[in-house]
Amino acid sequence: MGSGTTLDVAIVGAGAAGAYLADRLAGARPEWTVTVFERSSRIGGRLRSVQIDGLAHPIELGGMRYLTSHQRLQSIVAELRISTRPFDSQAGPERSFLRGRIGGGSSDPMAGAGYDLPEEERGRSAVDLTVDAFERIVPGARDIAPGEWPRTRATVAYLGRPITDWSLEDALATVRSTEGHRFIADAFGYDSGFNPHNAGDAIQYLLGGNDPSTEARVPIDGMDRIPRALAARFEERGGTIELGKDVRRVAMDDGVVRLEFADGSAIWAHRLVLAIPIPALAALVDTSPILGAPAWRRLLGSVEGFPATKLYCWYDRPWWRTGPEAPTGIRSTTDLSSRMLFYFDEDRDAPAAMLAAFNDHRRAEPLVALAGGFSDGAAAPGPLLDEITHNLRAIHPGADVPTPSGSAFMHWGSDPREIAWTFWRAGSSSDEAIVTARQPDPDVPIHVCGETFSRAQAWVEGAIATAHAVGDLLLGVHGPQHAE
Repeated sequence: MGSGTTLDVAIVGAGAAGAYLADRLAGARPEWTVTVFERSSRIGGRLRSVQIDGLAHPIELGGMRYLTSHQRLQSIVAELRISTRPFDSQAGPERSFLRGRIGGGSSDPMAGAGYDLPEEERGRSAVDLTVDAFERIVPGARDIAPGEWPRTRATVAYLGRPITDWSLEDALATVRSTEGHRFIADAFGYDSGFNPHNAGDAIQYLLGGNDPSTEARVPIDGMDRIPRALAARFEERGGTIELGKDVRRVAMDDGVVRLEFADGSAIWAHRLVLAIPIPALAALVDTSPILGAPAWRRLLGSVEGFPATKLYCWYDRPWWRTGPEAPTGIRSTTDLSSRMLFYFDEDRDAPAAMLAAFNDHRRAEPLVALAGGFSDGAAAPGPLLDEITHNLRAIHPGADVPTPSGSAFMHWGSDPREIAWTFWRAGSSSDEAIVTARQPDPDVPIHVCGETFSRAQAWVEGAIATAHAVGDLLLGVHGPQHAE
């Protein structure tokens, strides 16, 4: 087995889930040896904040906000005394530019005026059309409590098929016209959440953000301040983080897990936690026969990872706030290739940034092609900037759109072992998979956590919730093993 010390717990991945779990274990069991291995050169995973000279706040190349209704994350922010600010400093209404017409976003009944909608759908907002469709697919959906959704998914059928066998795209197509469905997707901005997502999970997920008291917030130092603060406290407690350690294979030696790295080295641990995105997990399963139990393949097959692109541009001033039709809120959605725009400005005379294009799933492909291989926060190449500038002029008629003083393009998906976020596949049982992920094979001391197998996919809260559940298992904390 080798002469080195065997760790009590090895954690692969220094994102939010890995950092949280490591810190919790070090605090609860100071006598344990716990080490985090991260293949990149930084802590944060899919949280990546970059400070740009002249801008008041960092730009967020990864996750860019959390909600105050995210109780576990809110507790961490308070405990670590991380200073935060409102994500939306404008508090103005949303705006849309769909089929060449300016509207008031997904809640505006006239935002779909450019679509060839049948009479039953005409003059109705995207929100109304969506919620009405959900009610037809799952009667009473708006009133189902979170704790009742597992039973709903297990028992409700739609048109003779279990609700979980439907993708949201296919289910909506039975209720809404082709143009109505397109209007809904265009108005909300996200492609993955409104299309391939398992309908039994998607309806709960999309109805779950209606708490009027919740607020989106962001740490003043950027979202990656959260895992960085957790990692710093973990190290203060005696834990170890090793960056640039790329795990390529895991095996078992006499009941102990062996991790083999790309540099030829290896370590051993009594317990292993994989806090990595789904493409990295799939790659490790492919190279590691010890992960060959059927439960691992079922787990991988229960979810699908989706790419996303973000293009930030920054300017000497927020030119988008001028003119009679200027946006007054933080977000615009469009059917153009930009898809979603977020405006970050607090002073009309100070430098400001714009998330000038935010795309996911199939809608990301045109911008990826224009980027020509550039990513990872690099300045956008000419063809991509030309496309986005053309869009900006259309979306903001009458505005003088200047050349940006800088830009940064990120493609979550260019790295074959990374992805932007994950949603449940049609035909899968999320309630079963969430519990299974905590230890897919009861005979092998290997565990999985992260937003991938959570009830809050695409949010940091999902990563923290699953890491907490794995922590309970490792620490012997007994409680209900429900799908959190």
